[in-house]
Amino acid sequence: MTPATVSDFYARYTTAFMQHDSDALVAAWAFPAVIAGPKGNMAFDAAAFRRNVEGLFGFYDRQGVVSVTADIAALTVLSDDVVLSQTDYAMRDKDGAVIAGWQTPYMLRATAAGLRAFAAVADSEVAAWAARGTPMGGRA
Repeated sequence: MTPATVSDFYARYTTAFMQHDSDALVAAWAFPAVIAGPKGNMAFDAAAFRRNVEGLFGFYDRQGVVSVTADIAALTVLSDDVVLSQTDYAMRDKDGAVIAGWQTPYMLRATAAGLRAFAAVADSEVAAWAARGTPMGGRA
């Protein structure tokens, strides 16, 4: 697994978010998937993960997000087929101004079907939106 492979994964991942393509986002994960957050860990099957990302589409739209970038800040090889990536996100408005930014760690595994995420830590994203006064899970 190379940095280019991981970068390609995130390019497809962010494009899927901007196109509201829940099929592509679900396909980018291996299940059960774990998302850790400040209130605890959640394990998702594919159906629950789909509902979560579809809720995020609406949340991001309400915040005025029209584009997102995901830059790999660090990549740690844990085994031949597993990496830990630290990914810097920036959500931007129609003028290109950053609405919110944060870093998310992901665990990624190379599979026969390609690279798949299987765990992430969402604490920084939750904190970034809360600092803006638009907590995730709220109607803002």
